[in-house]
Amino acid sequence: MLVPVAMTALLAGCMPGTDAGTAGNSVSSGPVSTDPATMGNITLQVLDSFSGGTDNAWMTSVVSAFEQKYPNITIKRTSLPWGDVMAALPLKLKSANPPDIVPANNGWQSLGTLVRGGLVLNLDNYAKAYGWKQTFPQSIANEHEFSTDGKQMGTGSMFGAPVARASVIEVYYNRALLKRIGAGIPSTLADFQADLAKAKSAGVNPISLGNVDQGGITEPLFSLMDSLGSPADIADFVYSHGLVNIDRTGFPKAVSTLKQWSDKGYLTKDYAGVAAADAAQDFVNGQGLFHFDYSGSLPLKAGQSKNFGSFVLPRADGGKPVATASSAANFSVSAKSKHADAAAAFLNFAAGTQAAELAVKKGTMPLLHPDVKAPAGDPLFTDDVAIAQRLSVDGASVPYLDWSTPTLLNTINTTMQNMLAGKSTPSAVVSAARQNDAAFVKTLAR
Repeated sequence: MLVPVAMTALLAGCMPGTDAGTAGNSVSSGPVSTDPATMGNITLQVLDSFSGGTDNAWMTSVVSAFEQKYPNITIKRTSLPWGDVMAALPLKLKSANPPDIVPANNGWQSLGTLVRGGLVLNLDNYAKAYGWKQTFPQSIANEHEFSTDGKQMGTGSMFGAPVARASVIEVYYNRALLKRIGAGIPSTLADFQADLAKAKSAGVNPISLGNVDQGGITEPLFSLMDSLGSPADIADFVYSHGLVNIDRTGFPKAVSTLKQWSDKGYLTKDYAGVAAADAAQDFVNGQGLFHFDYSGSLPLKAGQSKNFGSFVLPRADGGKPVATASSAANFSVSAKSKHADAAAAFLNFAAGTQAAELAVKKGTMPLLHPDVKAPAGDPLFTDDVAIAQRLSVDGASVPYLDWSTPTLLNTINTTMQNMLAGKSTPSAVVSAARQNDAAFVKTLAR
């Protein structure tokens, strides 16, 4: 998931030199217990960002189910909005009594800096005990891994675990408008772009998009990259393996294509002055054929979901669709936790089948368990669950591009805005992203 740009400076406070911790030195030692019933009476302090709506409903149900199964363990939650959690997290983990479980965001903006600061626990012993690396799709497990020296992401030890809920960048479509222009759900990128042209010719806004807050452009950009680039190259770039530069990820072609869409009038008129939330509402109100956004993000009222569907942007080469996706939360354990066994047991539960079933019951996209089925009567949610099943079975996900450096998201948003305003070129966007990544990779070698 994306981290608000304003938070990256705060998270940078965990980098080496500002904390006494050393990357990789906090690891559970000796045998671990995986039977919560034998752990005695424990209270776990949990910090999460599930502060409202279906997020809170799901987390509340998971906590209730865990406490019912293990009445000797009490979960005490502190729920804050996402931005507030990211701002408070480093200081909370450095305090004398930090939360046992925290939702560190994946990537170098958050989890990577916490690993390098020695603030979160190396979970390898628990991963082995619970079989996480065998049961989690590799593409999802990699998102929680860092080398113990804190210099590589996507490999090495697990410093976090996913929950059984997905966060996916997908394409929403208006069923009635798709029928009106005489089109079906596109199976190729060429089909999708043909649908954009048909919509424009029919007087229908092809893509509902708002970018006044420099956030709405990222979803279509990443989706295009997933369609045009190699999934392996995207992952290697994000994980800073140093083997792949951004030119091989599909990013340059994605930038150029999005510029072409803008030039052809395929995006909401004057989208640079439209808020992303307003664009989503306009889409729900019937003012757009397609809308790129996160799973479960449409501002729908009861009964409206039947009007919409979702899919992952098709691959340009005709291969299986690939999505920028992750777990809806990355739970880590504080290196100072006195109840690591119990904390790891809760992480395992939150990634389990019952947690996925509770996600479906609350109407939010599950993850990790492809056998969990959507209830009848909600075609949009059925589409979402089918996407989640493919991610779990095929491992058809790539990490968020912005995880690759603490400041890449800001660089992309700023340069993309300038380019779309006619003040620069696609090559300038790519060059700025390339330089941002190269500068950060140098810091990892220190």
